Amino acid sequence: MLRKQCAQLKKLTGLDSVLCLDNARIYTKDKMLQEGIPFVAVKQQIYMPFLGVALTQNGARDVPYTDKISFITQKVLLTAIYKGWETITLTEAAKAIGMSKMSMTRCFDELQALGLPFVRSETKSRKFIWEGSRRTFWDTVYPFLRNPVARQYRLDKQLEITSAKLGGMSALCHYSMLADEPYTVFAVSKGTVKEFEASKLPLIPNGEAPRMVVQVMQYEIDFGDAVAVDPLSAILSLTDADRLDPRVGTAIEKIWEDCLRD
Repeated sequence: MLRKQCAQLKKLTGLDSVLCLDNARIYTKDKMLQEGIPFVAVKQQIYMPFLGVALTQNGARDVPYTDKISFITQKVLLTAIYKGWETITLTEAAKAIGMSKMSMTRCFDELQALGLPFVRSETKSRKFIWEGSRRTFWDTVYPFLRNPVARQYRLDKQLEITSAKLGGMSALCHYSMLADEPYTVFAVSKGTVKEFEASKLPLIPNGEAPRMVVQVMQYEIDFGDAVAVDPLSAILSLTDADRLDPRVGTAIEKIWEDCLRD
């Protein structure tokens, strides 16, 4: 489509056109190079074949293409919201979350590959920079975020799990005035679920009320009193059916108001 539009502009004006892009994924730039579409990716790359110009910023990273966010990068984004990150170096961000610089480097690469406007290169270092509101941040990343529940067990008996936190709907109720279901939803790590071998326990099918629900989470974020999983992850773990309840919708809006206030 872009190639055809450039051709039409040249036919109408007699001039070559160049697309100016504030942000561009590696995949996007590669495709435009393949199609011969002239472009300028600000502070990254210039490609004007009609002038014989093809320049790339020195030290530019070869960021692999991706269209799906990883859960570790999702954890970074939610942490950035809770901690109100405005400007933080890659090293500082890694230390704040307790991960290696190499892992944070992969997260920064992924943010760039997804076209999210948070990573900037300054001299020899990269920084996470956000100058807008928390709500705008959330609206920007929300389309990329995923349900953090790896697996769910609907059990017909109560278990004592000392490391479990409230999860799902129970966590949402913890952060709002919403009344919980007759059963409690708990969230555990992948390591914890191996301890009680949930897959070998009798399970309750969907449509029937369980005694308790155990959700295995893809990541953990320290938040508040540590009684429940963090509120934004709790929202992301809800089903479409849960969200259709007007009371749940009201609770979600209240949590957003609390978490996304500047």
